[in-house]
Amino acid sequence: MKQTRKTMMFSLGFIATLMISFAGMGMQNAVAVQVDQDNTIKLGGLFPLTGTLAGGGVERDAAARMAVKAINADDTLLAGKTLELLVRDTGTDPATGTQVAGDVISAGAVGLIGAASSGVSSAIAKGPGTTSKVPQISYSSTSPSLSNKTLHPYFLRVVPPDSVQGVALANIVNEFGWDNVATLASSDDYGLGGIDVFEASAAELGITVATAQRFAQGATDVKTQLQAIADSGAKVIVLNVIVGDAQTVFAQASDVGLTAAEGYVWVGTDGPTQGAVFEDDATIKANMQGMIGTAPNRGSGAAFDAFLDLWENCYGSDETEYAGCGDRTPNTYATFAYDAVYTFAKAIDAMITAGTDYTDGDLLLAKLYETDFTGATGPIGFNTDGDREGVYDILNLQGDAFVTVGSWDKVNGRQLTGTIYWDGTAATAVPADSVSTGLPGFGAFLAILSFIVAVPIVSRRR
Repeated sequence: MKQTRKTMMFSLGFIATLMISFAGMGMQNAVAVQVDQDNTIKLGGLFPLTGTLAGGGVERDAAARMAVKAINADDTLLAGKTLELLVRDTGTDPATGTQVAGDVISAGAVGLIGAASSGVSSAIAKGPGTTSKVPQISYSSTSPSLSNKTLHPYFLRVVPPDSVQGVALANIVNEFGWDNVATLASSDDYGLGGIDVFEASAAELGITVATAQRFAQGATDVKTQLQAIADSGAKVIVLNVIVGDAQTVFAQASDVGLTAAEGYVWVGTDGPTQGAVFEDDATIKANMQGMIGTAPNRGSGAAFDAFLDLWENCYGSDETEYAGCGDRTPNTYATFAYDAVYTFAKAIDAMITAGTDYTDGDLLLAKLYETDFTGATGPIGFNTDGDREGVYDILNLQGDAFVTVGSWDKVNGRQLTGTIYWDGTAATAVPADSVSTGLPGFGAFLAILSFIVAVPIVSRRR
């Protein structure tokens, strides 16, 4: 059908009138119209559901989905909109993590929960997270390198970084009176990031690193590194690896004689101080007995108790829906995954209230940096590096489980609240930090000095 010139002019005039009208509405109102078009808010949930971190990954996934259910049941959040979590398996592999992150972004995710390991989180943050300008909140990636906002501009984390944990471990070692240690770490972002901080902090405290051993993440044979530690004379070993690598280390530790039975002490970061390391292997559990270490405090207070109640009763469901639920001891990072979801929900809710476009990654990132609420893991807020300060539990492997025996924070230092069993069952005397070389350690030196001073006094009295 042909249009007359008059009809065409009318159509163009009508369109022009519409455009002028929308322009007069103002940017904020125009954004609000756009936001209201979609009643489903999508987040990507990136978890290691298979691979070496699968044990903890499935529980973190379950906790995140519990958070989504709780948020959707709360009529004070998100103005009636529905939150949806698009769960994907990273397999603890950077390439896979990058691919699935891109998939959920393409599916409409405005934010990313995860990943678990620092290497995967870094790959995502440098890749689709930055190119698509989609904010990312990790629940367990702790490498200090992730604090670099030039490389990871859209990355934040609700778990404290290893730049804090490394300092904590050095101070704990120092307060036990040890001044000679060995270090063992994987040569990836997580392993190197944490151990480098520890070694620098240890040097400042006058602690000698007798040998610093490294191995490739996923290595199946670390006996060369373990033998080097045995040859160094150090009997305190600081370990920074992920769960799978910790299993390899402790499966082989007894072959070289590096267990509590031989007088050695293992000091671990949050990677090896997880039940997932030994839960399926009696040999590994036996070789780890007496180990101490740190893990971010899982939380306290009413919000934490509320989460534990949900976890214990599987949110009124069963383990088929929320794998791993049913008790009050979820994986260390389950509560952090729960809070990561809530952090996004709180920020997006504030943006909806203000009529701001939460699909704009830069605006959402800015709002996330303004986060200030108390979650299951305590007060949540971010510094300019997207990091969060934290309190660390001090753990001790006693028999079948890690037991909390104290805490550490920057203000109070080491606070012991329980008994440490250095062999996992009975021994309470703090072990020596090195094999005897004919020269006294510091403690022995003090004893000898006291004796030398006391002898002349006794002689004079005679």
